[in-house]
Amino acid sequence: MIYIVGIGPGSRDYVTEKAVNTVKTSNFVLGSKRSLDIFEINGERIELSVNLKNELYEFLKNHKTSNPREKVSILSTGDPCFSGLLKTISSFDFIKKEDFEVIPGISSIQMAATKAKISWENYNILTLHGKEENLKKLLNYVKNDEKVIFLPNNLKNDLKFLIENGISDEKEITVLENLSYSNERIITDKISNLMENDYSYLLVCIIN
Repeated sequence: MIYIVGIGPGSRDYVTEKAVNTVKTSNFVLGSKRSLDIFEINGERIELSVNLKNELYEFLKNHKTSNPREKVSILSTGDPCFSGLLKTISSFDFIKKEDFEVIPGISSIQMAATKAKISWENYNILTLHGKEENLKKLLNYVKNDEKVIFLPNNLKNDLKFLIENGISDEKEITVLENLSYSNERIITDKISNLMENDYSYLLVCIIN
């Protein structure tokens, strides 16, 4: 059985007990280094690189034909069902729904809402990770003064797109970086000032 395990925003404090127990009893555990470091792993630890889609495809293809009864945990930051690995693994031509189980985790959207102390039920939610077409959706939301929470692809480029398409650089955005980590940073500022900073990939942005 394959388990797609949501590990929350990054800190062990936000990992569910079910996730911990699933990983502990797995024959194979696959994930990024920072994901793997959260857990006590008794099985084989397999660190994925930037080519994780190809690596997962090859591993799972081999697993399906040679060791289908062995337990595999694949670690997905946040919640696998939002900008996570569920979509990737579901796209593999040899994987059926009965082949895997999803263990949900706390998404970065949830974490951002708690840090900003907002109720996010009235916000539009977007991910720009690998979805350049969603930039136009973001632009329309901002032009219509709608509330948005989004995961940027490259924040500086995304902000530049907004400015080039008529959004004032005086517009304020809250940027939440490295949520739950020791170097967590939360900044609320106008776009012109935000453009001057450098950021990690682990970002959530809120526009009110």
